[in-house]
Amino acid sequence: MLENTGKRNRPTTKLLTLAIALLLAIGTTAVLQGKTAAQDQPTNETKMKVPETAKDHYEMAEHYRKIEGQTRQEIETHKKMLAEFKKTAAVTPKTGENPYVKDERLHCEKYIKAAEAMAAEATESARFHTLRAKELEGK
Repeated sequence: MLENTGKRNRPTTKLLTLAIALLLAIGTTAVLQGKTAAQDQPTNETKMKVPETAKDHYEMAEHYRKIEGQTRQEIETHKKMLAEFKKTAAVTPKTGENPYVKDERLHCEKYIKAAEAMAAEATESARFHTLRAKELEGK
């Protein structure tokens, strides 16, 4: 246990003060740089606007089709990744499934399920915006 003798260890105090000052300087710089970087990045609110014209709706439909395509690619990537991982892992004699493979399988299945829901939502959104654009065109 430390005892307070009333004396201060000057070199330790100076070193501690210097370390705290250095940490504060680094922290302040990081915060200022973070604010600058955040200000440079456009937010989703500035990118996305409520579609008003048929052209806007067609652009939104195309945006959702791209999201769907990317999501479907990610689904296939996860399916391939899981298949490859299963090939490289040893089978556990008692349970039959390697615990690492099980963890990977559960992760991939959860991701694939969420991605399929997202792709379905993107498909539906693209369909909606296409129909809305046609309505505005009078078709």
